[in-house]
Amino acid sequence: MNHVFEPLSKKPRAVILDTDIGPDCDDVGALVCLIDYAKKYGFPILGICNCTSNKAGTGTIDAVCRHCGIETPYLGQWHGEGFQDEPACHKYNDAVAEKFSEAYRNGTLKTADEVTFYRTLLAGAEDDSVMIITIGMFNDLAALLRSGADEISPLSGMELVKAKVNCLVSMAAILPEGRECNVISDYKAAEVVFNEWPTAVYLSDFHIGWKIMTGYEHIQDPAVFEAHPLALAYHLYTRGWTPLPAEGMNSSYDLTAIQFAVEGEGAHYSLLEPVDLEFYAAIPEQPDLVDATRAVPNPEGKFRFMKKEASDEVIRDSLNAILRSY
Repeated sequence: MNHVFEPLSKKPRAVILDTDIGPDCDDVGALVCLIDYAKKYGFPILGICNCTSNKAGTGTIDAVCRHCGIETPYLGQWHGEGFQDEPACHKYNDAVAEKFSEAYRNGTLKTADEVTFYRTLLAGAEDDSVMIITIGMFNDLAALLRSGADEISPLSGMELVKAKVNCLVSMAAILPEGRECNVISDYKAAEVVFNEWPTAVYLSDFHIGWKIMTGYEHIQDPAVFEAHPLALAYHLYTRGWTPLPAEGMNSSYDLTAIQFAVEGEGAHYSLLEPVDLEFYAAIPEQPDLVDATRAVPNPEGKFRFMKKEASDEVIRDSLNAILRSY
């Protein structure tokens, strides 16, 4: 497996973002960072796919894009009902989408189902021209891999990925082993992607962003954050958290994946040696729940995990500088 990672800052490939925007507000911060980097380095954001059933999450994507000064790109939405759509996943999305997305509010926000979304974008892309970044679950990508030839393309989903996608960057898994949310929430889909994905995969695991606290605690005036969709998202999601993290601040799981995709190895991050990922049952009382992963050394493995080279404070400050510029 070729593991020469080409960051977007040096090789500006087109990006597709896949997000579970809703269960956590760091997806909002990650999208802000991606938009800012795209402006700085000139790479296109081909599309953004919401891997949940939470339609207000897609409205939040529209609100964030417009607040950050770009046209909302092609949007995808998981076709199924009830996935990551319970009340706990609506802490901020409903308010942000209703207040800041006119298209969501009036019912004109257009989305494609996840298979149509991915097949359309990949069919129209040049070979080896796309980086996919996932900061959520893997149900969308599993559906893509399982898709067959259709009117969009004579290629199967697997063939499209092989031809068009350079690599996959994901916030997922945990080192050295254990259960992590983006995997366990649909571990069958994660297993499909981890076992069958044909390109190199670069992972920001749970521990990378966990203690890097970013956000908008500097905005305390309700009149300000009520006019500021990003601060409102962080405020509503973290409201009532005491004593730490401070209200308006959250872990930066997803933001670190975006930052690595753009910067690559350097002052903030490096890469560990290649591994395979295998699934195992971590809960003795549930031997059939094979939803945990462990890293197994393999020089030919397709997975490489990130390692922090800078302190949490340095990375925090670099990310907050982006968030607070909007």
